[in-house]
Amino acid sequence: MERSIPINRTKVGMLLSNTRGKFFSAAFKKKDGSYREIHARTGVSKHRKTPDKKSFAHNTNNPYFLVFDLKIGQYRVMNLETLHWVKAGGVKYIVSDRMKN
Repeated sequence: MERSIPINRTKVGMLLSNTRGKFFSAAFKKKDGSYREIHARTGVSKHRKTPDKKSFAHNTNNPYFLVFDLKIGQYRVMNLETLHWVKAGGVKYIVSDRMKN
């Protein structure tokens, strides 16, 4: 049986950063309002078209997180404010606004 743990939006960014290149899955609402599940990884630099240029997702104080989508082989930006859940290390984290920091 899969464990589910609630997590707040401020800590989910740290959770994704701590995956350190390991695979994870997530579900979020896209900018157009549609639902998307992604199987991704952080820390991928091999497929960068402009290695010297940073993504806007690397800026501090924004809710965006840059990941590499394993299914289509391209980079994607996830909005942490529309994230529903993240599954990493065999644990499913349910993202909630009602959690305390």
